[in-house]
Amino acid sequence: MAGHIDVFDDFHVHGASAPEWNQRYVQVSPGLMRSRLTEFTGGHVHVFRKWLSERVVQQGGLPGDQLCFALPLHPGDGEPIAQGRPLPMDGLLALRGGADFTLQRPRNMELLAVTLDSEAWRWQLDAAQSGLPQRGARSSVLNISHDAAETLRARLLALLAGEHPEPLALASVVDALSRSLGEAGGVTPSVGLATAAYVVSETHRMVMADAPKVLSVATVCARLRISRRTLQNGFRLVAGTTPLDYMRAVRLNVVRARLHRSDRSELTIGQAAADCGFDHLSHFVERYNALFGELPSRTARRVGHTSVVTLA
Repeated sequence: MAGHIDVFDDFHVHGASAPEWNQRYVQVSPGLMRSRLTEFTGGHVHVFRKWLSERVVQQGGLPGDQLCFALPLHPGDGEPIAQGRPLPMDGLLALRGGADFTLQRPRNMELLAVTLDSEAWRWQLDAAQSGLPQRGARSSVLNISHDAAETLRARLLALLAGEHPEPLALASVVDALSRSLGEAGGVTPSVGLATAAYVVSETHRMVMADAPKVLSVATVCARLRISRRTLQNGFRLVAGTTPLDYMRAVRLNVVRARLHRSDRSELTIGQAAADCGFDHLSHFVERYNALFGELPSRTARRVGHTSVVTLA
């Protein structure tokens, strides 16, 4: 068994630390990002504890041969939203292999999670199958009891701390999961939250589909057939910001990812900015610095054949 702690000064590098998950991070709140990842790997189990200092949209896909269960260790400065549903302190995100996921992480949120090799552990989890996503579904957000949530947290943290011999510790995690899933009930979002999550998700998709095009609020409203108030309320509820600031942040993140994966001879800052709809370089630099806490000229660039995560 093995455990280690990684501290990242750059969330794109953080995302690239698990390439098989194809993770993308979009920073939404302004500030210099800090992140910390503590991991334990033993046998067919991987436990991790992840903290990010700023509000981000985290997206990715679970590898097909795994199960993943995640719950907040600290909710941060707001309410986390997973798969368009609230993820409370006594909530559990359950993902089957192949599931795509979207998590709206408030500032300073800390998440605790465990992934299991689905084949190796299937027999141990059979008793808890009722709590897993059912046929056709790949993900669920579940309500579990406070005691079950605390027990699961304690056992995962014990693994991270190396406090128990591996066989005993791993068996205790499976036991805690079985108990949690056996009594779990699904979280049903309010109509308002479900609508808001859909609005934010679709807007995000539209911006990513054509980053050079600067979408207006009127255009988004027309495409989604919603009012300006519905759009603004949706972003305030789910993303904690305005539609315009969110869409600009997505495009700025695309620029930053492009700078990361190119060297200075391949792509200039001005070209990267123009390709994502920023026509005035001075305004772009100001907004980039305001969001990421660094000038684009200070963003790390690729050296040689080093690869980093992309947003598209």
